Formats: sequence, C-alpha cells, structure tokens
Amino acid sequence: MTQPVQEATRADISAIDISDICTPEYTVKLERIRHEAALVLSRIAMRHLFATGEAVHDPEAPPPSTGSERQPHFFRKRLIEYLADRGDLVRDGYVYRPTPELERRAQTPEDAYLAGVSSPDTATMVALRAVESVAGDVLRGRDGLAAMEERIGVAETWRIWEYLMVDVAPKQTCNSLVARVLDQRLRAGDPIVVFEGGAGVGATIRAALQIEGFRERARAIRHYGFTDISRELMRGARQMLQEEAPELLAVTSFDRVDLDDLDSYDDVPYLRDGSADLIILENVLHDVENLHEVLRSCHRILKPGGWLTFTSGNRTRPGVFFPCEVLQTSLHSYNRAVLDPPRRVNVGYLTQQEWAYSLTDAGFPSFRAFPGENDLEFWPFGGFIAERP
Repeated sequence: MTQPVQEATRADISAIDISDICTPEYTVKLERIRHEAALVLSRIAMRHLFATGEAVHDPEAPPPSTGSERQPHFFRKRLIEYLADRGDLVRDGYVYRPTPELERRAQTPEDAYLAGVSSPDTATMVALRAVESVAGDVLRGRDGLAAMEERIGVAETWRIWEYLMVDVAPKQTCNSLVARVLDQRLRAGDPIVVFEGGAGVGATIRAALQIEGFRERARAIRHYGFTDISRELMRGARQMLQEEAPELLAVTSFDRVDLDDLDSYDDVPYLRDGSADLIILENVLHDVENLHEVLRSCHRILKPGGWLTFTSGNRTRPGVFFPCEVLQTSLHSYNRAVLDPPRRVNVGYLTQQEWAYSLTDAGFPSFRAFPGENDLEFWPFGGFIAERP
C-alpha cells in the first residue's frame, strides 16, 4: 500500500509529516515488543547476572577504554539499569538483587506469558531469542553479530539483522521519514545529488518506492551515492535495486565509505565541498565515533540550502528504552563513541536534546525533530531534518 505524502509545489521541510504512522495502533505494536523483551531480558539477567542471587554495579563507574571491553560493560550496565528502572531489582548500595517478580517472570513459559498479547512465533521473539543465545558471549567480550553468526549461521543472522533494521515496528517512523524527505526534495523537479551514508540494505529506497509518484520524480536524481562500510550489505542493496528499481542503477554508485573519515574522500565527487543537495543517514549516525566531526563534514559537503536528514533512537528512561537497543548494545561498534558533553553524553543512541545541541553546534541552526518531545517514550524512534543556511 502506498504511503500518503503531502503535495507541495517546491521542496519544503515544513511539508514533511509522519502523523499517519505515529498512531495508537503503532503504540500498541511498540508495547507488545516491550512486553516480549521483558520476558527474554529477565531470562538473560537471571542466567548471567543473578545466578548467585546478586550482582555488584556502580552506576558511575567509568567505562573501559577499548571497544571489546566497553561493549560487555555497557550491555551489563544497561540491562541492570533497565531492570532497576522497572522496579525488578532491590538495591543496597552497589549490590542489586532480583525481586520475586523478576524470578517468576524469568521462569514463566513463553505461551503463558505471551497469551493474549503476542506469541512465541513472532519475528521479534525470534530475534530476541537469538540475542539471548549469545548473551553469555557478549558479556565475555564477544561481538554480538560475530557470536550470532557462529551460533545460528550467517544467513539467519543477517535475516534477523535486516528484520530489525527494516521491518520491525519501531523502525517504521525512521524508514518512512527519510523516504519522505527524499521525495519532498525531488518535488521541485531540479536535478539533485544525494549522499546516503551507512545505507545498509537500502531501507530508504525501499520505503520511497512505496510513495505514489516517487518513480517519476526520481528522474531528477542526477547522482545517488549509496555508501556503507560493508561490501556485503552493498551487494544486497545492489541486488534489491536491480530487482525493484533498475532504472535507478544508472545514477547510483556503490562506494565503501567510513563516516568517521569523510574528509579523506576528495576523489568521491559527491563528498567534495558543497556537492550534495541531500544527505541521508538512516539509523547510523549514533554509531560514529566523533559525532561533531561527522556533522561538520556533512555541513561542508552540503550545498547552501541543502538538507541533512537522519534517523535514530531518542534515548529516554532505561525501563522503556533498552528493548529498542538490545541488539545494538551487543556490538563493539555501538559502544566506541567519544563523549562530548553536553552535545553527547551517551554512548550509542542520544537523547533528543543531545541531537539538537549537536546539530546547532555543527552549523545547523534550523531543523525539525520527529516525534514531538511529549511522545518520545511512546515512540522512541524518529529523526531530524536540518538545513544548511
């Protein structure tokens, strides 16, 4: 089914709207995922953190310096703080113990716990059980995806990754937002150059192809720089484009680009000063090491009046947010960020206020944020559209 997009006679940031996605039905889907996650995360905690009845945790302890040490540190930290925020732990100083309710939940059969809400057969439960199967490896310092590939195979691992990056309910806002920004930028009819960083499996293009009239407007794309750090993902994206929109192949290049090193690609035309009309960073900007430098590079690459759009999670309190990042927090790369307060206080996903500080200080004083501040706990995934003055 095609998605409605407000008609406009010119490219207009104010015309972007995702209210048809952020609905009560969407909220129900997110709450179901949180319910599913509560069972699996309880089992992980009881098996790996509270097997002896208690765990020691200092919330203010500084993280280790290397990625392989930081990843288990933050996975453990976020799991404990998630459970504590939910009221599932009893704290005595730095010592945490599980409540009887947590112990009961962890032992509840899936059919009984999910009855009337979900089922053990949902794609999300399959993904959560995959994370559960490697939780011990993650807490010993193994990268989550590497451990998962060994345990369930490469094909199944990447099927789960694609589901969580493209199809899972919380991502509907992200995919649709960047697709609608791309379509809106095309509505003026002027030729445009697009740079998409960390484009992965092509979620932006897939969503845009569902917008009525997009294929016709896409004729205005002069060049689409489709980039990722993973050649495997780009091969999959090229195949997707060949099957679903072969007419775009002639204007699309597939380049291996590291977002943390954008200023070194002076041989890539769409990464030179003032070369791009639109930059798309779909659910990847949280993963860079130096956010301020990446945003400053985006400012340099954009033409005056060009747009930067990016999506990500907006960090809220642990009790409602951790299920949205449980897979990502198992990865070495997710935990490597250089903190830069007040612009960046959190490793991984930022709060919406941190995103706003980061944009302003990188030279983007004009931007829109999705969803609104009052809806962040209900709808934690969203994004920004910013314009270079």
